[in-house]
Amino acid sequence: MSAPMVRSTKLVASALAVLLTVLVSGCASSSPEGGESAASGDGGLTTISYIDAGSACLCSYPRLQAEAQGYFAQQGIEIDNKTSIFNANQLIQAVAQGQADIALTGGTAPLASAAAGKLVKVVAVLGAPAPEQITLNNQTLEKLAQKGVTPESPYQEKLAALKGLKIASAATGSTTDLLFRQILTLGGLKPDSDVTIQPFSDAAAGTAAVKQGASDGLAGFPSQTTGPEADGWGKVFIDIVKDAPEAANIPYIVVAVNPDFLKNQPDAVTKFLKAMTQARDDAKDFSQEHSDALHQKFFASTSDAAWKTGIEAILPVFTGSIVPTQELADNLIKVYNIGKPDPVSVPFEELYDTELVKALPDA
Repeated sequence: MSAPMVRSTKLVASALAVLLTVLVSGCASSSPEGGESAASGDGGLTTISYIDAGSACLCSYPRLQAEAQGYFAQQGIEIDNKTSIFNANQLIQAVAQGQADIALTGGTAPLASAAAGKLVKVVAVLGAPAPEQITLNNQTLEKLAQKGVTPESPYQEKLAALKGLKIASAATGSTTDLLFRQILTLGGLKPDSDVTIQPFSDAAAGTAAVKQGASDGLAGFPSQTTGPEADGWGKVFIDIVKDAPEAANIPYIVVAVNPDFLKNQPDAVTKFLKAMTQARDDAKDFSQEHSDALHQKFFASTSDAAWKTGIEAILPVFTGSIVPTQELADNLIKVYNIGKPDPVSVPFEELYDTELVKALPDA
């Protein structure tokens, strides 16, 4: 064989090898729409493209606990955490567009997405009721105390005392924002005029605004709301679960899945849900070892006192059944429609898919 022909043959062989590599790697990765097959990671684990609020919020407890304890690997999956976003609507948008397979997000975000015609499927409710709290800084607490209103006052008096205050909150339309608006409305206040609601896309920025006095308080969830008291500059003023439990009975954190991924990869979704039930079971009997591991891995910058108060406040929310119910779904729609000129209505079976979670023992 001549030298030119040898070189030509080698070039063709090399080109075919490259093409084969591309084709194989392409088949192993998930498609933009959720894919027919999840990617295969190290050790043969199934890789799930994932997104949530990260360690900005203890609302991500189920995923963080599962990761800290190695439950995902036990179930044969690994999480490719694309990024962390403190905005439920953006999380859902990523799932709806196929940029992520699964997200943990606030309960209202999938409903808003469905109302906009961008469907995702909610396959589990990891936390309920929603443990929203209103925390005020010390300066504001002192002013209200001079008027005879303290955190120990009757709920209606505390609610009325919010009039005229500046309250930091999560993004407009988030679960935090909508639930806060609901309790104001039910209490006879006008959310758009009686209280100045200051939306923040970053939890740390909202907390800093309250600490520095640019805001009087914040609406949020533990540990964002419990940390100020532990660190000496604020205190929980209203605890909705204790003060207005009927308003808090909505899905707090849900598992939202890209519809194509759910259809094509039900086994991967089931494995994810099994890891979530393991984290749920830990919340029922949370050991000191569990606490230390989670604190050190994801919340190392949080003081011991703030960590203790935050984790103790949030864990009860994550101890119940993870099966979505019609009652929770109906309550969520009521909250979502507060103040909306054009109320939305999404059938339960259109937004929720309970087949996989109901098949799990003790879900």
